[in-house]
Amino acid sequence: MNSVKRYYYLIFFIAIFSVSSCNYNKLSFDPSNEKYTIFYDDSIPNSLKKVMDISFNHSKVEGRNKNRIYLKNFTISNYNIYAGSSLRSLEGEISALIQLEIINELKTINKSIKIVKRHNSGELNPFAEQETIKTIQEIINNEIYNQILLEVGLFEM
Repeated sequence: MNSVKRYYYLIFFIAIFSVSSCNYNKLSFDPSNEKYTIFYDDSIPNSLKKVMDISFNHSKVEGRNKNRIYLKNFTISNYNIYAGSSLRSLEGEISALIQLEIINELKTINKSIKIVKRHNSGELNPFAEQETIKTIQEIINNEIYNQILLEVGLFEM
């Protein structure tokens, strides 16, 4: 009976050791490691440039082994949706599109990132509607930034 118990402990120890030594870790992305050089088009908004520069520790020095990120052709459009008997729009749709290109010596990816948000435009106060649109544009910029981080993380794998 004692030898069976030792056999089970040995099997348990080997199983625990093999699982712990596989070393499964979640993907950790550190964009501040200066492995990236970012290039912007004139169409990129300054708020997005500031966040990207802070996150990727942007420097003007271009290294030979650095990965290059190109952000270009940023467009944002507002589309009003009219319905019903009123002459005013009931909803608005704000869509943003940006092209992302990541290049290193071995591979290149080209992605188009599109974010679409809808808002209620039945406000009686036009200033409140303008503030809603500004807030949604900030949310869209944050989502674009998060999508760029995701694409860069996938590029590193």
